[in-house]
Amino acid sequence: MVLPSEWVAKIKWATKLVHFSTLTNKPDTMLTTLHIKNFRSLVDVTINIEGITVLFGPNGAGKSTFLDALWFARDCAIRGVDSAASERGHGIGLRWEGAESYEPIVIGMETQVAKYKNLFGYSAGRIEKFMGEELYSKLRDLVLIDRKIGSDKVTFPGFEALLPFVPWFEPEKPSFVKYLEYLRADGQANEITELGEMLRGIRFYHARSTNFYKLRTFGSESGYETRLSGRGDNLWSVLRNLHDKQILDPRYNIIMGFMKESFPSFEAIVLEQTGTNSVYAMWIDKLRRKPIQASGVSDGHLHMLMQLTALFSEDGYGLILLDEPDLSLHPWALSVLAKAIRAASQSFQKQVMIATHSPVLISQFAPEQILAVELSKDTGQTRMTKVSEQDSIRDLLEEYATGSLYMAEMIAAQSEPQTSS
Repeated sequence: MVLPSEWVAKIKWATKLVHFSTLTNKPDTMLTTLHIKNFRSLVDVTINIEGITVLFGPNGAGKSTFLDALWFARDCAIRGVDSAASERGHGIGLRWEGAESYEPIVIGMETQVAKYKNLFGYSAGRIEKFMGEELYSKLRDLVLIDRKIGSDKVTFPGFEALLPFVPWFEPEKPSFVKYLEYLRADGQANEITELGEMLRGIRFYHARSTNFYKLRTFGSESGYETRLSGRGDNLWSVLRNLHDKQILDPRYNIIMGFMKESFPSFEAIVLEQTGTNSVYAMWIDKLRRKPIQASGVSDGHLHMLMQLTALFSEDGYGLILLDEPDLSLHPWALSVLAKAIRAASQSFQKQVMIATHSPVLISQFAPEQILAVELSKDTGQTRMTKVSEQDSIRDLLEEYATGSLYMAEMIAAQSEPQTSS
């Protein structure tokens, strides 16, 4: 839908007024802080986000929930609140059971230049489709967007004369998504475009949700993208596209290099067009005389290839959420995966958040990158603590890997603590 011409003019005028010289150099889009309230067991959790964040702890403690809260915020921005909530039972049971009736679900995100808060109302046991929003500019010390829960209108404090209290054409989506289209009019970056890029760069990969059956049986539908889908259906097509431009782009060779390091007998992948709209793959293995059809490749090989493609297939910034990436992988392959994650973070502008139970994978990262996720035995609320900040094990970390302490149930224990007799 097209905005009325007088509103377009006002928005463009406001855009030019709010640009400062400090915004001419594009700030870092990376997420620095995440604050969640009343999202399932995440009653009030705030953590600083680094290049790599590893979550571990007992089943049901809130690791996957933490990743899903961030994915939910992204889903709302891209597809709207109704669509995002419908995939989570329309929000039934999504809010913390101990919350007061007036308390919203809050998902707050902070970058170097802005603070953005999503507020979700809850009525009749479900998420309300009109969310609240607050966007604050740290550079200008100014609230840029203010929208109340349940309202289809948005205000832009500080610019009331130019942008009055106006209805939004897609009220089921965050208002900044529509607004940023017009803030790009003069080609300069600002807090809202940075936020939009950060949210659009989120990718969620749950190892148990990958569609290996389709890949092995039918292959991938042919396309032009290099973005791996959440279920991995387009894996062969993505790799074929990267392979075709490997002379100009190193990403395909990086993926293959880590595959060879993970599996010493692995040599190459052959990707071929098997129909007008399908791509299939064969494995070349040093120990086999003939190529292996994808249908005969082990889960571990496919899982590793999925994780590597998720990390390196897209160019530019991305926030990669990996849930149980350790599935089916040998300890040596896990050490290579950790190496790949560090490379993606340090050299390819990726932030990576991992939820895992693997002591081997946990031990590959520094204690300050690892968060122990536990449930309070008194309230059932999720607690998240950096391993490096746990005084009770500080001395032990000098001699033992974090994964070893986890296996010994000295941190984030699944069982009840044993009492001495």
